[in-house]
Amino acid sequence: MLTDLVVSQKVVKVNEFTVVGVPIRTDEPVEETGTGLIPEHWQTFYKQQLANKIANKVNGNTFALYTEFEYDQKMDFTFALGYEVLPGGELKDDMREFIIPEGEYMVFTTAVGPARQVVVEAWAYIREWAKKNHRAYKIDFELYDERCIDPEYSQVDIYVSI
Repeated sequence: MLTDLVVSQKVVKVNEFTVVGVPIRTDEPVEETGTGLIPEHWQTFYKQQLANKIANKVNGNTFALYTEFEYDQKMDFTFALGYEVLPGGELKDDMREFIIPEGEYMVFTTAVGPARQVVVEAWAYIREWAKKNHRAYKIDFELYDERCIDPEYSQVDIYVSI
């Protein structure tokens, strides 16, 4: 175990794939306060059953994407919730297509616990890690798979582009 927050860390090569999701624009300082837009976006995504509007899903894994980073004082970025899809699906409402580029990613696996808590704690660890290591700031993503069926007892993989 690396820490109580991140139980494993490894470099993996990811092949290109496509995610369709619902984006919002936010910034790092606001999100670090715990009062940002991301928690509300999760609630909206599930309350409005936006997953049902995504065609050609590959599986039931949910992706939380971080991309389109601006390197200013606020560190604005786009956050999106969505699913991996097969090509050719129709985009509905406020949906967007995101290409996850082929490349190397550092994968951080969270401890098991309430999803919201373990992810926030892991990102705090990742921010410290990034001070000493290369982070590409292309696209990062969280993978919510079968280990996240119970949101109070979840384990999440966080992929950081390097």
